[in-house]
Amino acid sequence: MKVTILGAGSWGATLSALLFMNGHNVDLWEFDKERAKNLQSRIIKPFAAGADLPSSLTVTSSLESIKDSDAVLFAVPSQHMRSTCLLLKNSGISLDGKLIISATKGIENRTLLRMSEVINEIFNGVYKNIAVLSGPSHAEEVCRKIPTAVTSASVNFETAEKCRMLFMNEYFRVYNQTDITGVETGSALKNVFAIASGIMDGLNYGDNTKAAIVSRGIKEIAKIGVALGGKEQTFYGLSGLGDLMVTCFSRHSRNRAVGQAIGEGKTLESTEKSLDMIAEGIKNTISAYEIGKKFKIELPIINEVYMILFKGKDSLRAVNDLMTRCPKNE
Repeated sequence: MKVTILGAGSWGATLSALLFMNGHNVDLWEFDKERAKNLQSRIIKPFAAGADLPSSLTVTSSLESIKDSDAVLFAVPSQHMRSTCLLLKNSGISLDGKLIISATKGIENRTLLRMSEVINEIFNGVYKNIAVLSGPSHAEEVCRKIPTAVTSASVNFETAEKCRMLFMNEYFRVYNQTDITGVETGSALKNVFAIASGIMDGLNYGDNTKAAIVSRGIKEIAKIGVALGGKEQTFYGLSGLGDLMVTCFSRHSRNRAVGQAIGEGKTLESTEKSLDMIAEGIKNTISAYEIGKKFKIELPIINEVYMILFKGKDSLRAVNDLMTRCPKNE
C-alpha cells in the first residue's frame, strides 16, 4: 500500500520504518521544513535508541503524497491533532475512501474528544474508515525489533483488519477489536498514572507504592472509559493494563520521567523545558480531571496528580491525602 505518515517524531518514524520493511511505499511527513530536510539527508536521527531510517524511505514537508495514498497514519501529538487535520482540509486534501489510522494517544483539552472523534469531526463521515493502533509499544524497543503486541480497534471490523494486515510481522503482533472508545480512553489516560508512578520514584518510594498506583489506576481508567461508552473488559487488555504497566515501570517513559522530576522537587515549567519530546500525560491530566467533573466520577489519583501539576500541591501531602482517605471496600 501507499502510506503517508503524519508526524516524524520517534513513534511516527518507528512506524514508518516498520511499514517500509513490511514492503509498503511510505512517505514520512514532518511539519518543520528544516527538520524534514535534515531527516531526509540523515543528518539527524529520529530515534532515541540511535537507529536510523531505511536509506530509501522518503521524508518530506509536503502534503502532496496524501492525495494518492491508500492509507494515512496520524502520529502527531494529541493537542496538535486538530490543527494538523485542519491543515490537511485547508490544503484541499480529502480522506474519503482512505484507511485512516490514529497512532496518537490523547484526549483533546476543552472538547474532551478522543483522537478518532477529532478526525471525524473535521473530515465528516470517515469514522468507519478510522482504526486506532495502541498498546504497550515504546518506540525505543519497536525500532530495535523487540517483540511487541498491540491492538487495532475500529467500529468497523474490516477497517481494524486492514490496519492489522498493514502492520503485523514477526516482531509486531496486532490484535483486532471494535471497542475504539475503550482503546483510545485507556491509551490516553495511562499517561496520567505514569506521571503518578514517576512522582513515587521521585519520592524514593518502592514497588509496593507503584503496584498500588497501577492496580487502583486501572480502576479509575475503567470508570472513565465505561462512562464514555467503552467496555470494561477492554481496560484489562493491551491498550489498558498492558499500556499502563509499560509506561509506569519503563525507563523509556517520558511521562514517568516527568513525574520523577516533580517528585524530586522540580517545577512543571522547568521539567517541560528540559524535555526533548512532548509528554502527553501533562495535557491529558487536564482532560481526565475535566471528564471526572463532568460525569461526577470519583478519581482520587487523577485528582491528586492534577493538584500537584497545576495547583502547586506538595507531592508528600498528596500521597498522605490518598492514604488517609475514608476506608473503602476494594
